[in-house]
Amino acid sequence: MSSFKIASLLFRTLSKPVASALKTQAKDREVFRSLCINVAQTTHRIEMTWKMKVLGYQPERIRPLNDARAVDAGANFLGEAFIFSVAVSLIFAEQLRSRNQARKQRNAVDDRLDKLEAESGEAKEQVQRLREERDLLRGEIDELARESAALGDILRKVLGKELDRWSAEHGYPATKINQDVVERFTNGENVDSAIREMVAATPAATPTATSE
Repeated sequence: MSSFKIASLLFRTLSKPVASALKTQAKDREVFRSLCINVAQTTHRIEMTWKMKVLGYQPERIRPLNDARAVDAGANFLGEAFIFSVAVSLIFAEQLRSRNQARKQRNAVDDRLDKLEAESGEAKEQVQRLREERDLLRGEIDELARESAALGDILRKVLGKELDRWSAEHGYPATKINQDVVERFTNGENVDSAIREMVAATPAATPTATSE
């Protein structure tokens, strides 16, 4: 809009020199002089007819302008028409520029929205994949937990049998293997001492007497 204002101010400033140049051309060149006279007489007749109708006068014969006044009036009219046409062109040019700029902004916004929608779709797909991986991991964890429980039962049975055998050999009563010993054995610890301590801590921890 600032460029339009500057251009309008510039052409308004140049209106008088343009009108003066048109007057000079009208005086020097016969063709342009005739054009100015015809334009001035036509506009004069239209103006007078309109005035009489507005003021309510009866139509009468309109006196034409003399050549000198017609040349000046025609040159002034052409100069003003030139300035007006340039101003209108500037207005249309500014509107066209504004529309193009608005269209570019809308296109940029649309592109941004399309990009955000695409990114949102990719994020949703990634979240869905993560959920599927999480469910898969949960299934694997549950499966491992079941396998671990099964292995714990097997170890408890094996250790129980070994403990029963050891207790029988040393004259101690049978002792049940607790979960702590199983977990320590699963973690790779040597649980022989723990089993001995557990057997010794039982209420009936006195070995049976052997006959001689």
